[in-house]
Amino acid sequence: MGNEIAGKKVDIFLKTPLYRFKYLVEGKERQLIENIVRIEGKVLELHDAGLLVEVKNLSNQKERQQDLPFETIFLPFEKVDFMVVR
Repeated sequence: MGNEIAGKKVDIFLKTPLYRFKYLVEGKERQLIENIVRIEGKVLELHDAGLLVEVKNLSNQKERQQDLPFETIFLPFEKVDFMVVR
């Protein structure tokens, strides 16, 4: 995999879910939905250890979360099960 995926939209499926945590949005406490296993977004940078992704949606098996606690995330390749490049 080379830099040809930088700038591309992707759906990333995780080997293990993201850790659930609480965060503040405009002073209101929110919580990341449980068992995030899919990240939709755009690859900003590709590194030897993983991907820097601009996040558009997070989803578990049943629902999608668009009110996000972060705009970008670094995903180590060890966390990625597979990725669909669109």
